Amino acid sequence: MTPTPANPTPNRKTRLLFAALLVVGLVMLVVRTATRPDVSAGEMLVPALGGLAVAGVIALIVRQDRRDRAALPANQRDRQDHGTPN
Repeated sequence: MTPTPANPTPNRKTRLLFAALLVVGLVMLVVRTATRPDVSAGEMLVPALGGLAVAGVIALIVRQDRRDRAALPANQRDRQDHGTPN
């Protein structure tokens, strides 16, 4: 039987940090594009949408990995990931 953790919501902090990093990266992309004098608002939209799509895909991959890891038995859950076997 696994002991209950002292802090029951560590995943919430991790999710918040993960979301904040994705948002900060997207804001940095928009700000960098906006500061160029030769870029119009329409041209800024394409990189912003691309960055948003990449951030969404990263979030989906992380959520799926966490879901798969949570479905493992407790003795395999904390084991180091060795990638895909050859």
